[in-house]
Amino acid sequence: MLKSRTTAVAIAALVLSTAIAQSHQSESMTPAKLAQKTSPPPSTEANRNAKLADAASINEDLIGFSLEGKADKVAEKVVAMREALPSLRPILNARSFETIGRQLTEMEQASSKSDVFGTALVAVEAYRIIENAMDTASRPSPIEVSMLDYSGFKLSILASTQHTDWSTIAATANDSDGSWSTLGKSVKDTSLRNLVQAVQNGLRGAVERQDVHGVKFAAKMQLEVVDVLEQYFQRNPASGGIVHQ
Repeated sequence: MLKSRTTAVAIAALVLSTAIAQSHQSESMTPAKLAQKTSPPPSTEANRNAKLADAASINEDLIGFSLEGKADKVAEKVVAMREALPSLRPILNARSFETIGRQLTEMEQASSKSDVFGTALVAVEAYRIIENAMDTASRPSPIEVSMLDYSGFKLSILASTQHTDWSTIAATANDSDGSWSTLGKSVKDTSLRNLVQAVQNGLRGAVERQDVHGVKFAAKMQLEVVDVLEQYFQRNPASGGIVHQ
C-alpha cells in the first residue's frame, strides 16, 4: 500500500535514530503488504503482468501469514497457489514453470507439517521467479524495487526462525545492497536516496553484529521503503516506471 511522504519522514526518523543498532524487541510483520495497482493499459504484456502480479500477491500474503504464525491461513494460500498454477503455464517459460511447480509441492509438504517458516522460505523464492518473469516495459516500477521487497521478506523470515542462518542472511543482505546500488541511480530525490541508504546501512550493521532483532527491524523498514519507492516511480515514470492512465 502506497504511503505519503509523511510516512517517508516517519520512517527516516526511525531509521536515522539508533533503533536499528539497539533494537532488541520483536517487530511484527504487516501481512498482505501488496497493494492493488491501478489497472494497466489493455495490452498482451500488461495482461500477462497482471496475472503474474496476482500470483505474486498470493505468495506475499502467504509470507505475511507465516510471520504471524497462522498455519491455517498459510495452508489456504498454498491451496490458492495450486489453483493459480495452471494460469501461469502459458505465460512462463518451461524452466520457470517447472521450478514453481516443484516449489509448490515443497510448500504443500511444509504446510502439511504446519511448518510456516519452511513454507514461507519456499514461497519467497517463488515470488522472486514470478516477479522476474514480468515484462519490463509494462512494470509500474523497476525490477530492483521488487527485489528489495524479496530481500525484505526473506530477511524477515530468516530472522524469525529458531536457528539463525547467518550465512544466508548475509548473502541476502548483500543482494539487497546490489539491488539498491542499481536502483539508486534512477532515484533523483535526495531525501529518498538518503532514506533507503540509511535502511541499507542499518541492515548491514545488524548483520555484521549478528543482531537478529536488528536484522528483523531493518527488514521491516526495507519493506516500508519499498512502498515509498513504488509511489516515487509511479509519480516519476521517466525514472524507470510507467504511468497508468
